[in-house]
Amino acid sequence: MEFANILSFTTFAVVTALTPGPNNILLSVSGTNFGLRKTLPHICGVVFGFTLIVVLSSFGLGWLLIKFPLLQGVLKVFGMLVILYLAHKIWHLEIVDNSPNERPMFFFEAFLFQWINPKGILVIFTAISTYTSTDEKFYETLMVITSIFFLVAWGSALIWTLSGVLIGKFLKTGKRQSWFNRISALLLVATILPVLVQL
Repeated sequence: MEFANILSFTTFAVVTALTPGPNNILLSVSGTNFGLRKTLPHICGVVFGFTLIVVLSSFGLGWLLIKFPLLQGVLKVFGMLVILYLAHKIWHLEIVDNSPNERPMFFFEAFLFQWINPKGILVIFTAISTYTSTDEKFYETLMVITSIFFLVAWGSALIWTLSGVLIGKFLKTGKRQSWFNRISALLLVATILPVLVQL
């Protein structure tokens, strides 16, 4: 992969990773409510789930979804329903100090969520279709893309989680934290609007 293409792809990966989306909002909420340490399994689930989809998409998953648009439509609808469910949970999230039953996402919950995350799937398919080809350098390009996505995903997940942790320090009262959760729930719902337009 040429240096210019690596630079172009890295810019694409950083910009798409840092812009608001379901993963970033969920990580920020988790950082605010539970802190960095308890959010680490969630972070790992996002990074490893996303990276696995990058690899599988390069080997034909993207082609399968293009070949069977009904399957892609089902995944989109299911993903939107899950996002609405998560937004509902965040809206009603009780203050952690007063509610021992509240918990952050587990590794496998975050891992599986990547398969129905509309923004993540769109980013991956765009990257694979734009930056890979079927020539002899396919595997080299795939390694570069996967490595960059992996590192950028880690960085983005940590930035959004830590921003949530910092926000949590300013939300000393339960009322402020509740308002933050509700605003985050509304932002999470807003992330599905572009997908709704495409249906």
